[in-house]
Amino acid sequence: MKTKLLFATTCLLGLFALTSCSKDEKEEDKPAGVKQEKNLNARQDKWVYYSFEKNAIVEVADPKNSLDWDIAFFAYYAKLNGGESGKGKAGVVKVMKGGKDVTDFSTPIDALPKEEDYKLDTKGTMSYGNYPKLTQKEDTFSNYLSGGFKSEGEDFTGFVFLHPDNSQARGGKWPSVYAPTKFVYVIRTAKGAYVKFQVTDFYNERVQANCPSFQYILSEDGKF
Repeated sequence: MKTKLLFATTCLLGLFALTSCSKDEKEEDKPAGVKQEKNLNARQDKWVYYSFEKNAIVEVADPKNSLDWDIAFFAYYAKLNGGESGKGKAGVVKVMKGGKDVTDFSTPIDALPKEEDYKLDTKGTMSYGNYPKLTQKEDTFSNYLSGGFKSEGEDFTGFVFLHPDNSQARGGKWPSVYAPTKFVYVIRTAKGAYVKFQVTDFYNERVQANCPSFQYILSEDGKF
C-alpha cells in the first residue's frame, strides 16, 4: 500500500512539474506588452468603440468630441479618432519592409512613419450586409484601414478582404468570403501615443463574421 501511495504521489508531482513548465514556457513565448481583444462583436447596428489605453470596449456618448476612444468597428469598417471622425490625433500607416507588406507581428519597426504618411478618416458611403441586398449609409470612417473587395493586383490596405475564393466551399481557408489580411499597422492614438496593431481573425467561435480579434502593443514614444 505504501509503495502504491508513493508511486501515485511521485506521478502527481511529476505531472505538476510538467504542467508548471508548460505554463511558464507559454508565458515566456508571449511577447512583452502585447494586449489582445478576442471576437469583438461588430455585428451590431452601431459602431463599437475601443480604447487601446484601457484595453477595453468603451461607451462613448459624443464620439466626435471625445478622446476616450481610439478605434471603432462596424461590420468590416473601421474608424479612428481623428480626421473627420473625431477631434483626436489618430491616423494609420501599413507597415512595409523591402517593398513588401509585413504580416509577422514580431517584425521590428525600425522607425515611426513620417507625420505626413498617416492616413486620416474621411467622409464616404458605407456599403454592408449580404450581397446583393446591401445597405448603404453616409458616415465617416478610415477608408485606408477598413475592409472591402480586393481586386487582382490592387495595392490593398484594409484589415480584411472579401473574395469568394476565401471560402472553404471554394477551397479557401476561411468559413466564408472574409479573410483577415493580417497586415501590421502603426496607429497613432487619439492622445498621440502609438500602437503596433494586427487583426488576426474575423470570425467568432460560432463561425460568424464581423467579429474581429486583434493584438497590439501600446507605446508612448513609438518604440516597440
